[in-house]
This record gives sequence, structure tokens and C-alpha cells, in this order.
Amino acid sequence: MTDSVMAATVPLGRLVPSKMNVRRVGSEVGLGELAASISAHGLIQNLVVRRAGKGKAFEVVAGGRRLGALRRLMKDGGSVLGVAVDKDFPVRVVVQDAGEELSLAENVQREAMHPVDEVEAFGRLVDGGMGVEDVAARFGQSVVTVRQRLKLAALSPRVLNELRSGEMTLEQARALAISDDHAAQEAVWFGRNGWSRNPANLRAALTSEHVRATDRLVRFVGLEAYEAAGGAVVRDLFGDEDEAYLADRELLVRLATEKLAVVADELREHHWKWVDMTLESGLSHGSGYGRIHPARRAFSDAEQAELEQLAETFDQLEEELEGFAEGDDGIAAVEAKQAEVEQRVERIRKGAAAFVPEEQALAGCLVGIGYAGQLQVVEGLVKAEDRRALAALQAAETPEAGDEPADAPQGRAMAETLVEELTAVRTAALRVELTRNPAVALAALLYPLAVRLFFGARAYGVGSAVELSGKQRPLAPAIREPDGCRALAAWEATLAAWQDRLPAKADDLWDWLLAQPQAVLLELLAAVAAANLNAVKSRQETDGGRLAQADAVAGALGFDISGWWSPDAAFLSRLSKAEIAAALREAGCGEEAANTVARGAKAEAVTVAAQALDGTGWLPGVLRPKLPVQTDEVLAEAA
Repeated sequence: MTDSVMAATVPLGRLVPSKMNVRRVGSEVGLGELAASISAHGLIQNLVVRRAGKGKAFEVVAGGRRLGALRRLMKDGGSVLGVAVDKDFPVRVVVQDAGEELSLAENVQREAMHPVDEVEAFGRLVDGGMGVEDVAARFGQSVVTVRQRLKLAALSPRVLNELRSGEMTLEQARALAISDDHAAQEAVWFGRNGWSRNPANLRAALTSEHVRATDRLVRFVGLEAYEAAGGAVVRDLFGDEDEAYLADRELLVRLATEKLAVVADELREHHWKWVDMTLESGLSHGSGYGRIHPARRAFSDAEQAELEQLAETFDQLEEELEGFAEGDDGIAAVEAKQAEVEQRVERIRKGAAAFVPEEQALAGCLVGIGYAGQLQVVEGLVKAEDRRALAALQAAETPEAGDEPADAPQGRAMAETLVEELTAVRTAALRVELTRNPAVALAALLYPLAVRLFFGARAYGVGSAVELSGKQRPLAPAIREPDGCRALAAWEATLAAWQDRLPAKADDLWDWLLAQPQAVLLELLAAVAAANLNAVKSRQETDGGRLAQADAVAGALGFDISGWWSPDAAFLSRLSKAEIAAALREAGCGEEAANTVARGAKAEAVTVAAQALDGTGWLPGVLRPKLPVQTDEVLAEAA
């Protein structure tokens, strides 16, 4: 016996969902898109209904989502093919007595459209003259989704055939879509196999000649400035919103050079002997330069008064901030005012420090780009050929021996225990910074391995800061007060965070590693490299090669210890008065301050010196960065 079937139209208001409909999960997903499609194209497939008892209502046993979409159109005042949808809107139905079996058959037998057929259909619509926005509206999709499908539709026909046949995954196709060059797509896909066809490798191969939008040169120049100059940008529609690649490296280098040249030209007007530019990173690290420091004068009465007024203004703004609720729109405006106050304070402080004109005539500046893309200017650098003249100049200005304080420094080296502690603090900070830069960490790990493998005996005397022993040198024993060391606390917090991410048992580590994406493995590599880094200068240190390579790692990181350490009273109390006075002279605090410290009591000397050195950026010799020799020739090569 067969079920009776009858085609009819039923007013929308008389249709109700049936409890026999088997679709329970996901029935609301994509309902807005379905409503948009029905509005633009009509109800393509009839609903299947059965009479609901003795009343006039009909239960929808197949097509519950279509019913939900029609009800949404009615609620929103929508229409279908220009006809308003209300409770009397006629809906085409098939009346059939079968219930749950029919609903199950409709959902089980339904087969999703193949991705290639779908993207090609979208492509034909646009080729036929329909705008992207119109396609999105008519099918209830976002414009981004439509653009993604059109990007896939534009793939090489050979590549699409691979996707259609199942030889390629959708993620692999999305990776190949980063390029519009069919020949390049085919060469990358058909030229490799197996694991080398993972999406990350495919995307990297197609963008190897490009510059990522997150590169420091791009941040310095600005993506908008690059595009305004005619530079082409390749955007990954399937990646993050800011994932893009710059195709014209030569233009980017030229724009960066021109921007640096503006700063260099301004500096040349300030009576420096030379001003060099570099596109290399870490320009304030390495070796080869001497250094002069500005002399700091006392603030004038007017400057002191303005500084006090600015301090009061800053405190008032801070109180104003405390009155805001989190997320309040007014917070940004107040913080902007605070930034203006801080900038003015910094200008006054800089104005109170100036280089000695005779010394400045023998020194110069380096202008470059920091790791994060910020402008970096290092002033007061002395080249090797000018050191003798500078030494003669400074010797002529040195007071006669009889005028020096009785306890003037006689060149005594800093205590070995203090050197070990300072370099242990530096190592902790370096480890934290290295975990934030997997690229440098990878280089630091490869360095000792490549040296041993390819150079052998020829590498005698070459050291490595990363000691591939699988263990880390403990730093706390070398630091007198480890609980108060910011760098050590940050490093231990980094290790603890990784301990939480890794499996509890070593037996599970290998499987865990194989399951991780490449980005996670690079992060872990950086942490492991950092744990093995040793830049501590121990007593009776003999491995100068290791320490030199540690300086090279710091240079590659653009490392700045001043963010982790400053000469506080605890440190100064461990120096002699003569050493404290020498520090004040080096920091440009003036001869008067140095003589006052040398003549006073030790406790007073420590207090005065701590206040005077605050904000000067002074560092003991063992912590000072080594400056590289970089000139215009380097810039020319980079260009």
C-alpha cells in the first residue's frame, strides 16, 4: 500500500514544525543565508507536510529549515521574488502521510555540493556580470566568503582537477591561491610530494621572494606609504586579516632608505663629524666604536618650575583615570594627554644634556631601524681612526694629579662576583627575549651544530652562547637577591608556562610534538634555545668565544638590558666611592657631582649617585652593548 501524495499551496500561517523532523542539531545554523537565498531565488524545493489532526494546520515533516527561513522573512518584513511575506503568503507543499521516515530519507540522502562545483558556479555568476556584493546578498554569504570562493575559482585548471579528484585538500588549495600565477601554482604543487605539500610549505614557496607585512622594514615605512608609491601587495584571503606580502622588495628598501635619509640630513646639521645609515637590525650592538656621552647641566629655575607643574598635571590626569569605568571612551583622551606631558618632560631633560662640542667634532651617529620597526638613532660614536685624537683631547681636559680626589679610581677591575651577577641578570633577560624571536633562536641553535659539522678543526677558538647539552645553567645562585630580579622572575615564569603546555609524562612527549603545528614547535624551539643560552662571565672565565657569540645573539635580538636592569642603590653600595664617582663622570653627571660623592660618606654617596644616575641610561662596562661597524657601504649592499 502506498502513501497518498498531493501537491498544493498552503498559507504560511497554517504551517507548523513537525516533531517528526529528524534534524535536531544545527537546524538554526545558516538560517539567515537560507532566508536571503529564498528571498532572491524563491522556494526552489517544495515542503513536505502532513495534516495535523482535525485542525486546518499542516505539519512540515521535511523542510523545517525552509519553514524557519520563511518565518524569519515574515518577521523581518522581507519578501520572496518581490512579494511580501506574511501569514497568508502561499507556500508550495506536497501533502503526504509519511512522517519521520520521509524526513530521515530527505536528510540522509542529501549530498553536499563538491567544493570545485561550488566555486566554479560562483565564478560563472561573476563572469556573467553579477557583482560580488550582489552575489553575497542573493546567497546570504559575506563578501569575504564570496571573494574566497572566487579566489579558488581562479586557480589553475590542473590544480582544480587535483582538488576535484581528491588528490588535494581544500586547505592545500587555499594555500596555492596566495598566488595568481597558474604556472607558479602548478610548479609548486607538481614539483613536490608527500609532507612537502603541507599548506605552510606551499604558501612559503609561493611567497619566498616577497616581504611579510609584519617585517620591520614594512612597519618602518608603513603599508599605506608603500601602496601609495605603487607597491603591489599580495593578501592571503584565507589567513588573518593582516596577513599580507609585499611583492616589490626593491621599492620597500628605497622607501626605507629615503625615510632614514631625512633623519640623517637633520643630524648632519648638528655638527657631527659623520652620520651613517644602515638597514641592518641591531645597530646599537656589536663592537668597533668608542663612545662619548653628553654632559648634563642643572635645570634652570624656569625648567624646574615647569617640571614640577608637569608632575602635578600628570598626577591630576592619573586621578581622573581612576574615576573611569573599564572600557570608558574617555580613557583614551586622558592617556593621550598623559603622553603629551611625558614627551614634554623628556624634551626638557634632553635639553639639559649636551655633548662637548670639541668631542662631538670627533664623533658621529648611526641611523637605523629597530627590531619592531621603530627608528633608532645612536649618537656619540667614535670610529677607530678618531680614538687617539679623542683620548688626547680628554687627557688635556683631565685635572692635574694633585687636584684629583685622594681615592680616585686606579683602573681596578670590578669584583668578579659582581661581574658574574650582572652577566647572570643579563643572561636571564636574554633568555626571555630569545623566546620571543624563534628566527634568532633557530639560528643560535644551528650555529654550534654547523660549526662542528662543517668547520671542525678550523673552528678552534670559536665559541657558542647556546650550549647544546640539554640542560640549562642555573642563574639564581649567581644573583645575591634572586627574588628581586625582574629578568629571572620573567624567565622562570616562561619555563612554568611551557611546563603547563607540555604533556605530564616524558613518554608522551614525542607524540605530542608530532601533533603540534609548526608555529608551536618554533615557539618551543625558542624556549629550548633560550634555556641553553649561557652569557654568564664566571670567575676565571676562559671561554671568550662563547661570550663574544652571546653578544652576537644580543645584537640579532636588538637586545636592550636597560629594560631589565638599572643602577639602583643596592648595586651602587657594592662599589667603592671611587667607582661610583667614575660612573657619574661616565654618565655625564658632571665633575662637581663626582667630587661630592668622592668626598662624602659612603651611604650618602650611594643615595646621591642613585638619584643622579636615574634616567641617564648609564651601564657598567660589562653590560654595555657592543656596537657594530656599519657604514653607508652596508646600506648600498642591502639596496
